[in-house]
Amino acid sequence: MPIPDDLKAKQQAQFPNHTYDYIENLASYESLETIDCIVTYGSDITEAIIEKADSLRWIMVFSAGIEELPHAKLQERAVLVTNVRGIHAIPMAEFTIAYMLSYVKRLANFATKQVEHNWSRDAEMSELAGKTIIIAGTGAIGKQIAQFAKVFQMKIIGINTSGETFAPFDQVVSIKEIQTVLPKGDFIVSILPETKATKALYQKSHFEAMKESAVFINIGRGSVVTEEVLIEVATSETIDHLYLDVTPIEPLPTKHVLWDFPNVTITPHVSAHSPKYLYRSFDIWLENISRFQNEEPLLNTINLNKGY
Repeated sequence: MPIPDDLKAKQQAQFPNHTYDYIENLASYESLETIDCIVTYGSDITEAIIEKADSLRWIMVFSAGIEELPHAKLQERAVLVTNVRGIHAIPMAEFTIAYMLSYVKRLANFATKQVEHNWSRDAEMSELAGKTIIIAGTGAIGKQIAQFAKVFQMKIIGINTSGETFAPFDQVVSIKEIQTVLPKGDFIVSILPETKATKALYQKSHFEAMKESAVFINIGRGSVVTEEVLIEVATSETIDHLYLDVTPIEPLPTKHVLWDFPNVTITPHVSAHSPKYLYRSFDIWLENISRFQNEEPLLNTINLNKGY
Protein backbone atom coordinates (compact mmCIF):
# COMPACT_ATOMS: atom_id res chain seq x y z
CA MET A 1 0.00 0.00 0.00
CA PRO A 2 1.29 3.51 -0.74
CA ILE A 3 2.06 5.04 2.67
CA PRO A 4 2.38 8.86 2.69
CA ASP A 5 5.80 10.16 3.71
CA ASP A 6 4.43 12.03 6.72
CA LEU A 7 3.01 8.81 8.15
CA LYS A 8 6.32 7.01 7.56
CA ALA A 9 8.11 9.81 9.39
CA LYS A 10 5.61 9.75 12.26
CA GLN A 11 6.04 6.00 12.65
CA GLN A 12 9.85 6.22 12.58
CA ALA A 13 9.89 9.05 15.12
CA GLN A 14 7.50 7.32 17.49
CA PHE A 15 9.22 3.92 17.28
CA PRO A 16 12.80 4.59 16.10
CA ASN A 17 14.23 1.20 17.11
CA HIS A 18 12.20 -0.83 14.62
CA THR A 19 12.93 -1.66 10.99
CA TYR A 20 10.21 -0.91 8.45
CA ASP A 21 10.23 -2.25 4.90
CA TYR A 22 7.75 -0.90 2.34
CA ILE A 23 7.29 -3.47 -0.41
CA GLU A 24 5.01 -3.99 -3.40
CA ASN A 25 5.08 -7.80 -3.62
CA LEU A 26 5.03 -9.73 -0.37
CA ALA A 27 5.50 -13.11 -2.05
CA SER A 28 8.85 -12.05 -3.52
CA TYR A 29 10.18 -10.40 -0.35
CA GLU A 30 13.54 -12.07 0.29
CA SER A 31 13.64 -11.73 4.09
CA LEU A 32 10.16 -13.02 4.82
CA GLU A 33 11.43 -15.50 7.42
CA THR A 34 12.84 -12.69 9.61
CA ILE A 35 9.85 -10.41 10.04
CA ASP A 36 7.66 -10.16 13.14
CA CYS A 37 4.69 -8.30 11.69
CA ILE A 38 2.99 -7.75 8.32
CA VAL A 39 0.80 -4.73 7.61
CA THR A 40 -1.47 -5.49 4.66
CA TYR A 41 -4.92 -5.08 3.14
CA GLY A 42 -5.19 -8.87 3.55
CA SER A 43 -5.63 -10.30 0.06
CA ASP A 44 -1.90 -11.05 -0.40
CA ILE A 45 -1.60 -13.30 2.66
CA THR A 46 -1.40 -16.96 1.63
CA GLU A 47 -0.67 -20.21 3.43
CA ALA A 48 2.71 -20.33 1.68
CA ILE A 49 3.64 -16.91 3.07
CA ILE A 50 2.60 -17.93 6.59
CA GLU A 51 4.69 -21.11 6.26
CA LYS A 52 7.77 -19.16 5.14
CA ALA A 53 7.45 -16.35 7.72
CA ASP A 54 8.99 -18.30 10.61
CA SER A 55 9.16 -15.33 12.97
CA LEU A 56 5.71 -13.94 12.22
CA ARG A 57 3.72 -13.08 15.33
CA TRP A 58 1.19 -10.53 14.16
CA ILE A 59 -0.73 -9.47 11.05
CA MET A 60 -2.25 -5.98 11.01
CA VAL A 61 -4.97 -5.79 8.35
CA PHE A 62 -5.77 -2.29 7.08
CA SER A 63 -9.38 -3.22 6.31
CA ALA A 64 -12.34 -4.52 8.29
CA GLY A 65 -12.83 -7.72 6.27
CA ILE A 66 -10.51 -10.63 7.00
CA GLU A 67 -12.33 -13.35 5.02
CA GLU A 68 -9.46 -13.70 2.51
CA LEU A 69 -6.92 -14.68 5.18
CA PRO A 70 -5.95 -18.36 5.60
CA HIS A 71 -7.67 -18.73 8.96
CA ALA A 72 -6.71 -22.33 9.71
CA LYS A 73 -3.02 -21.76 9.00
CA LEU A 74 -2.96 -18.60 11.13
CA GLN A 75 -4.59 -20.45 14.01
CA GLU A 76 -2.14 -23.32 13.62
CA ARG A 77 0.77 -20.87 13.89
CA ALA A 78 -0.96 -18.84 16.65
CA VAL A 79 -0.47 -15.62 14.67
CA LEU A 80 -2.31 -12.64 16.13
CA VAL A 81 -4.61 -10.76 13.73
CA THR A 82 -5.94 -7.24 14.18
CA ASN A 83 -7.82 -4.93 11.82
CA VAL A 84 -8.94 -1.31 11.50
CA ARG A 85 -12.57 -1.91 12.39
CA GLY A 86 -14.33 1.39 13.09
CA ILE A 87 -12.44 3.70 10.73
CA HIS A 88 -15.08 3.25 8.02
CA ALA A 89 -17.97 4.57 10.11
CA ILE A 90 -18.15 8.16 8.85
CA PRO A 91 -17.58 7.63 5.10
CA MET A 92 -19.89 4.60 4.96
CA ALA A 93 -22.61 6.32 6.98
CA GLU A 94 -22.38 9.40 4.73
CA PHE A 95 -22.59 7.13 1.69
CA THR A 96 -25.74 5.48 3.06
CA ILE A 97 -27.40 8.82 3.75
CA ALA A 98 -26.42 9.98 0.26
CA TYR A 99 -28.12 6.92 -1.26
CA MET A 100 -31.28 7.56 0.76
CA LEU A 101 -31.41 11.28 0.05
CA SER A 102 -30.85 10.63 -3.64
CA TYR A 103 -33.76 8.20 -3.56
CA VAL A 104 -36.31 10.39 -1.78
CA LYS A 105 -35.27 13.57 -3.63
CA ARG A 106 -35.19 11.76 -7.02
CA LEU A 107 -31.75 13.13 -7.84
CA ALA A 108 -30.95 10.51 -10.48
CA ASN A 109 -34.17 11.43 -12.27
CA PHE A 110 -33.28 15.11 -12.30
CA ALA A 111 -29.81 14.33 -13.65
CA THR A 112 -31.47 12.52 -16.55
CA LYS A 113 -33.91 15.37 -17.08
CA GLN A 114 -31.07 17.88 -17.27
CA VAL A 115 -29.47 15.88 -20.09
CA GLU A 116 -32.86 15.96 -21.82
CA HIS A 117 -33.34 19.73 -21.09
CA ASN A 118 -36.57 18.70 -19.38
CA TRP A 119 -38.00 21.18 -16.83
CA SER A 120 -40.80 18.87 -15.61
CA ARG A 121 -41.03 18.29 -11.87
CA ASP A 122 -41.17 14.95 -10.10
CA ALA A 123 -44.38 14.29 -8.19
CA GLU A 124 -42.81 11.39 -6.29
CA MET A 125 -40.34 13.51 -4.29
CA SER A 126 -40.45 12.66 -0.61
CA GLU A 127 -38.43 13.06 2.61
CA LEU A 128 -36.61 10.87 5.11
CA ALA A 129 -38.37 12.26 8.20
CA GLY A 130 -40.81 9.75 9.65
CA LYS A 131 -39.50 6.82 7.63
CA THR A 132 -38.08 3.64 9.20
CA ILE A 133 -34.55 2.43 8.58
CA ILE A 134 -33.52 -1.12 9.48
CA ILE A 135 -29.77 -1.52 9.98
CA ALA A 136 -28.41 -5.07 9.91
CA GLY A 137 -25.19 -4.76 11.88
CA THR A 138 -25.03 -2.49 14.94
CA GLY A 139 -21.26 -2.02 15.27
CA ALA A 140 -19.36 1.22 14.67
CA ILE A 141 -20.72 1.72 11.14
CA GLY A 142 -24.27 0.82 12.08
CA LYS A 143 -24.19 3.19 15.05
CA GLN A 144 -22.91 6.04 12.87
CA ILE A 145 -25.65 5.45 10.29
CA ALA A 146 -28.19 5.42 13.13
CA GLN A 147 -26.85 8.70 14.51
CA PHE A 148 -27.14 10.36 11.12
CA ALA A 149 -30.60 8.86 10.57
CA LYS A 150 -31.71 10.23 13.94
CA VAL A 151 -30.83 13.75 12.73
CA PHE A 152 -33.22 13.17 9.82
CA GLN A 153 -35.96 12.18 12.28
CA MET A 154 -36.14 8.58 11.14
CA LYS A 155 -37.20 5.59 13.23
CA ILE A 156 -34.25 3.21 13.65
CA ILE A 157 -34.36 -0.57 14.06
CA GLY A 158 -31.12 -2.48 14.50
CA ILE A 159 -30.37 -6.17 13.90
CA ASN A 160 -27.51 -8.01 15.61
CA THR A 161 -26.72 -11.36 17.19
CA SER A 162 -27.88 -10.52 20.72
CA GLY A 163 -31.01 -8.43 20.14
CA GLU A 164 -29.99 -6.05 22.93
CA THR A 165 -31.35 -2.53 22.37
CA PHE A 166 -29.10 0.50 22.94
CA ALA A 167 -28.90 4.13 21.80
CA PRO A 168 -29.25 5.55 19.18
CA PHE A 169 -31.43 2.61 18.04
CA ASP A 170 -35.11 2.78 18.87
CA GLN A 171 -35.33 -1.01 18.75
CA VAL A 172 -32.90 -3.89 18.22
CA VAL A 173 -33.83 -7.50 17.41
CA SER A 174 -31.68 -10.58 16.99
CA ILE A 175 -30.82 -11.77 13.51
CA LYS A 176 -33.06 -14.78 14.14
CA GLU A 177 -36.01 -12.35 14.33
CA ILE A 178 -35.18 -10.46 11.14
CA GLN A 179 -38.38 -11.55 9.38
CA THR A 180 -40.50 -9.93 12.10
CA VAL A 181 -39.19 -6.41 11.45
CA LEU A 182 -38.60 -6.41 7.68
CA PRO A 183 -42.22 -5.40 6.92
CA LYS A 184 -41.64 -2.18 8.90
CA GLY A 185 -38.62 -0.95 6.93
CA ASP A 186 -38.65 1.78 4.32
CA PHE A 187 -34.89 1.35 4.00
CA ILE A 188 -33.04 -1.88 4.84
CA VAL A 189 -29.28 -1.37 5.15
CA SER A 190 -26.96 -4.38 5.34
CA ILE A 191 -23.48 -3.91 6.74
CA LEU A 192 -22.99 -7.50 7.86
CA PRO A 193 -19.51 -9.06 7.64
CA GLU A 194 -18.86 -12.25 5.72
CA THR A 195 -19.13 -15.24 8.04
CA LYS A 196 -20.52 -18.76 7.76
CA ALA A 197 -23.75 -17.47 9.29
CA THR A 198 -24.19 -14.53 6.89
CA LYS A 199 -23.38 -16.15 3.53
CA ALA A 200 -26.58 -16.15 1.42
CA LEU A 201 -28.47 -14.90 4.47
CA TYR A 202 -31.03 -12.89 2.52
CA GLN A 203 -33.38 -15.23 0.69
CA LYS A 204 -36.26 -14.39 -1.64
CA SER A 205 -38.59 -14.73 1.35
CA HIS A 206 -36.80 -11.86 3.13
CA PHE A 207 -37.44 -9.51 0.21
CA GLU A 208 -41.03 -10.71 -0.06
CA ALA A 209 -41.49 -9.78 3.60
CA MET A 210 -40.47 -6.17 2.83
CA LYS A 211 -42.82 -3.43 1.67
CA GLU A 212 -43.18 -3.15 -2.10
CA SER A 213 -41.92 0.43 -1.67
CA ALA A 214 -38.86 -0.68 0.32
CA VAL A 215 -35.25 0.10 -0.62
CA PHE A 216 -32.45 -2.41 0.07
CA ILE A 217 -28.93 -1.02 0.53
CA ASN A 218 -25.91 -3.33 0.79
CA ILE A 219 -22.61 -1.72 1.79
CA GLY A 220 -21.30 -4.69 3.81
CA ARG A 221 -20.44 -7.85 1.93
CA GLY A 222 -21.85 -9.00 -1.40
CA SER A 223 -21.90 -12.62 -0.25
CA VAL A 224 -24.91 -12.06 2.04
CA VAL A 225 -27.24 -12.35 -0.97
CA THR A 226 -26.75 -14.52 -4.04
CA GLU A 227 -26.79 -13.42 -7.67
CA GLU A 228 -29.86 -15.53 -8.27
CA VAL A 229 -31.86 -13.83 -5.51
CA LEU A 230 -30.78 -10.34 -6.59
CA ILE A 231 -31.74 -10.99 -10.20
CA GLU A 232 -35.07 -12.51 -9.20
CA VAL A 233 -35.92 -9.60 -6.89
CA ALA A 234 -34.93 -7.04 -9.53
CA THR A 235 -36.82 -8.85 -12.29
CA SER A 236 -40.01 -9.32 -10.30
CA GLU A 237 -39.78 -5.81 -8.79
CA THR A 238 -40.39 -7.34 -5.36
CA ILE A 239 -39.19 -4.08 -3.77
CA ASP A 240 -38.76 -0.64 -5.27
CA HIS A 241 -34.97 -0.32 -5.47
CA LEU A 242 -31.67 -2.01 -4.66
CA TYR A 243 -28.52 0.02 -4.03
CA LEU A 244 -25.51 -2.29 -4.22
CA ASP A 245 -22.05 -1.04 -3.35
CA VAL A 246 -21.02 -4.69 -3.01
CA THR A 247 -22.00 -7.62 -5.21
CA PRO A 248 -21.55 -11.42 -5.06
CA ILE A 249 -18.91 -11.15 -7.81
CA GLU A 250 -16.38 -8.31 -7.67
CA PRO A 251 -15.62 -6.61 -9.89
CA LEU A 252 -19.04 -7.09 -11.44
CA PRO A 253 -18.51 -8.30 -15.04
CA THR A 254 -19.17 -5.67 -17.72
CA LYS A 255 -21.99 -7.67 -19.31
CA HIS A 256 -23.61 -8.81 -16.07
CA VAL A 257 -27.40 -8.42 -16.12
CA LEU A 258 -27.49 -6.51 -12.82
CA TRP A 259 -26.06 -3.41 -14.53
CA ASP A 260 -29.16 -3.01 -16.70
CA PHE A 261 -32.05 -3.03 -14.24
CA PRO A 262 -33.59 0.44 -13.76
CA ASN A 263 -34.41 -0.51 -10.16
CA VAL A 264 -30.77 -1.38 -9.32
CA THR A 265 -27.99 1.14 -8.63
CA ILE A 266 -24.43 -0.24 -8.70
CA THR A 267 -21.38 1.45 -7.21
CA PRO A 268 -17.90 -0.23 -7.27
CA HIS A 269 -17.34 -1.01 -3.57
CA VAL A 270 -16.37 2.55 -2.69
CA SER A 271 -18.53 3.44 0.33
CA ALA A 272 -15.52 3.35 2.69
CA HIS A 273 -13.22 5.42 0.49
CA SER A 274 -11.83 8.56 2.08
CA PRO A 275 -8.57 10.56 1.98
CA LYS A 276 -8.48 10.00 5.76
CA TYR A 277 -8.46 6.19 5.40
CA LEU A 278 -4.75 5.56 5.99
CA TYR A 279 -4.52 8.27 8.65
CA ARG A 280 -7.30 6.66 10.68
CA SER A 281 -5.70 3.25 10.10
CA PHE A 282 -2.35 4.54 11.41
CA ASP A 283 -4.01 5.82 14.59
CA ILE A 284 -4.92 2.21 15.39
CA TRP A 285 -1.67 0.75 14.06
CA LEU A 286 0.63 3.03 16.08
CA GLU A 287 -1.41 2.53 19.24
CA ASN A 288 -1.17 -1.22 18.70
CA ILE A 289 2.62 -1.10 18.24
CA SER A 290 2.87 0.50 21.67
CA ARG A 291 0.53 -2.08 23.17
CA PHE A 292 2.38 -4.94 21.47
CA GLN A 293 5.72 -3.78 22.89
CA ASN A 294 4.21 -3.52 26.36
CA GLU A 295 2.47 -6.91 26.04
CA GLU A 296 -0.93 -5.28 26.47
CA PRO A 297 -4.19 -6.35 24.74
CA LEU A 298 -4.35 -4.94 21.20
CA LEU A 299 -7.18 -2.96 19.66
CA ASN A 300 -9.48 -4.81 17.23
CA THR A 301 -8.15 -8.30 17.87
CA ILE A 302 -9.87 -10.78 15.55
CA ASN A 303 -11.45 -14.02 16.69
CA LEU A 304 -10.62 -16.23 13.73
CA ASN A 305 -13.23 -18.81 14.78
CA LYS A 306 -16.01 -16.21 14.52
CA GLY A 307 -14.52 -14.40 11.51
CA TYR A 308 -14.63 -10.93 13.09
